Amino acid sequence: MMVATLDSPKPTTAGRSFEARRALGKRVISSGVLILLGITSGLQVMGFTVTGFSGLCLLVAPALFLTATSRGDRLVIGLATIAFAGFIVSSQLNDLSFFDERVIQWASFAIYFVGITVIAGRDLERLFSLAAGIALGSCMYFLTAGLPFASLSSFEELWKYAYAPWITLVGLYVLVRMKVPVHLQAVFLVLLAGTSLVLNFRSHALVCLGSAAFLLVTWLAQGKISRFTQILVVAGIGAGLGTLIPAIARSGIAGEAVKEKTELQDSTGVPAILAGRTESPLSIAAIIDKPIFGWGSADNLTTEVFARGEEIAIGIGFDPNLPFYGFWHLANGATSLHSVLFSSWAEGGVFAAVLPVFLVIAALTVIWNSPRYGIWAAMAVQISVQAGWDLLFSPMSYNLLAAFALLAVVFASRHLPAPGSRRTAVSPAVSETEHDSVVLR
Repeated sequence: MMVATLDSPKPTTAGRSFEARRALGKRVISSGVLILLGITSGLQVMGFTVTGFSGLCLLVAPALFLTATSRGDRLVIGLATIAFAGFIVSSQLNDLSFFDERVIQWASFAIYFVGITVIAGRDLERLFSLAAGIALGSCMYFLTAGLPFASLSSFEELWKYAYAPWITLVGLYVLVRMKVPVHLQAVFLVLLAGTSLVLNFRSHALVCLGSAAFLLVTWLAQGKISRFTQILVVAGIGAGLGTLIPAIARSGIAGEAVKEKTELQDSTGVPAILAGRTESPLSIAAIIDKPIFGWGSADNLTTEVFARGEEIAIGIGFDPNLPFYGFWHLANGATSLHSVLFSSWAEGGVFAAVLPVFLVIAALTVIWNSPRYGIWAAMAVQISVQAGWDLLFSPMSYNLLAAFALLAVVFASRHLPAPGSRRTAVSPAVSETEHDSVVLR
């Protein structure tokens, strides 16, 4: 049964009983250890699929068989298995090495998911302490190994290509520990959005504003209007921001670099729903040609697929004079699809895409039920919105698999309990004044 209790005003440390001080000490030590465990994600072992933290997760994974798994746990593991198997079949059909990172990525995800589930369980304090550690580990990676294909020097580049999403999570975790209410955490996200807009990282600005909008509307409208109506309000705000932010960018208020990039994307004719990305038509063409088992690697796409991709792009409004080949290839000549979901389907086939599709649905579910996460709602929503964006509009990169696993555990922690569990299918909302007093028994 899940018991949600509201903390009374916190007494001073001196006024606490011995038992209370001991319990607090255990929580502090536990959180510190979990953060340290998460930081091992900054130790790169093999590309974006294997890190020091995934090694730890593999070590503790067998303990999952000693615990009662929920329906959510089994669903995620089952879908990860299907996605991994889909990539294995695709690799054999397309002469791709079994050890290629694309092939093993969803197996790596499954290891992360099982490991995080064993280490943190469904305890939100433990789970988000681990998330903060993974965020710090990601920052450590960029401070040491960095991005192998880019020379990052300016603060703007470092913020955009390395630190922004991770520092956001660390900041929210600190605010929770300072007992800052959720609606003020949302204000922090708005301030970060402004910073990212000035630093030419518009997608992060949109993610932060989207998360803040969900949190603020939930706070203002709780008990007054239905959740569906709240989401419609957020959608309206999102549509408004989708018009306002480009207008601010074009005005030059956010800087000349932002203005030039916005004008360049405007000139391409890319539909707004594609968030400025030009690769989606190529992904669609690749999927249409081999929808079941995929191409193995985007580098296997034929000239006919590229030609069909150009036709699709022009058909939906792209400027026909655009240098599509340049947009669809990286500097090293590799083909870029720039979407975890679409690249999984195009390269691994439909079975490899079932997990990313589910993760998008899980992100939407966590956002819809964000009140269930109490004081941790801002972290839950930010992880969900960022993961949803990355699944649709970003390529796979360092520690994204760990971030997707965090989303899956966040989802499973409050949804689809074990059959016959005394915990109800719909957990009661947790007050945002509750500081980690939710326990599962």
